[in-house]
Amino acid sequence: MPQARSGSGSSGSTSRSKKSSSRKSSAKKTSSSSRAKSSRSTTRKSSSGRSTARKPSGASRVKSAADDARIEAVANRLRKLNERIIEAGREAGETTLTSYEKALKAIASGIEKGPGSSDIDWISNLATAQAKFIRDVTSSWTSAARNALK
Repeated sequence: MPQARSGSGSSGSTSRSKKSSSRKSSAKKTSSSSRAKSSRSTTRKSSSGRSTARKPSGASRVKSAADDARIEAVANRLRKLNERIIEAGREAGETTLTSYEKALKAIASGIEKGPGSSDIDWISNLATAQAKFIRDVTSSWTSAARNALK
């Protein structure tokens, strides 16, 4: 027979604790968002209701110039790093293309040496034509890819 649940059972207390913890977390979110809003205000509003930016003082102008110099130095370092990355990518692409070309030409040579050396003329001609096709396509494809890398 099913037993009646009482209010003091474990499942009832679990759901109550979940509800109270969700209330606490939503209260924390509300209080932290109100603090963030109050700390973000950096501009003043004039009597007309428009916000006006503060004019920098002499000390902040000097600080701004120093910040600009640091930002420019960081930008130059990033440009140099990007150039090195691009050059490394080109070198890796060239290496990959060379390996790919060698592999396909080795396959073409294998086709010519295997079935291409057959005593049956049509098999020999077919294998030789296939090997020639592979070499031609490989050469044109890799040269186009190398031009794209430049």
